[in-house]
Amino acid sequence: MRGLAVAVACVVVVAAGCATEVSGSAVSIPTAEADPNSPEVKWMNRWCGAGKLLTTAGETSPVPTTTSDAAVLKREFLEMTGRLAGVLDAVITDLRALRPAPAPGLDTPISKIIEGLVEARGELGTAHSEVEAADPMTAEAYSSGVKRFGRSMHGLASAQNAMLGIELPDELKDAAQSASNCD
Repeated sequence: MRGLAVAVACVVVVAAGCATEVSGSAVSIPTAEADPNSPEVKWMNRWCGAGKLLTTAGETSPVPTTTSDAAVLKREFLEMTGRLAGVLDAVITDLRALRPAPAPGLDTPISKIIEGLVEARGELGTAHSEVEAADPMTAEAYSSGVKRFGRSMHGLASAQNAMLGIELPDELKDAAQSASNCD
């Protein structure tokens, strides 16, 4: 389960559009701030906001418990999967609202990101439901839920791979400077 936090954090860094590695010396070049009401700034604000949501999910993932108490395991699993499902729902909604993008070439990779997150969300929901329905909680039910949870990582990896292929155009990178979520 801790692996999800790492996967989500990696996805977020790429999603925020702030992970471009550069070399050389820093040079201060004055730039005009973009209009905060421009479509590009609004788009970048939502793009970075989706990244912040994923960061929150990664930062709030609990450390796996070492208890053998079935009730505690069930409660912790349901809390974690419920929280992550809520975050994924919000991120998927935000990403869907980013289409059509204000620059060419972004709609297809954004669709692929969404597909991966929807896949992850589906597996996560199934894992949550399986464990929730287990009464009494059994090792088999918990194990099945954990396996489903693990399968949700495939969707997150797919979304991450789609994000790695995105190169934001300069006008959106410039707009990020005026977008409050892109700090």
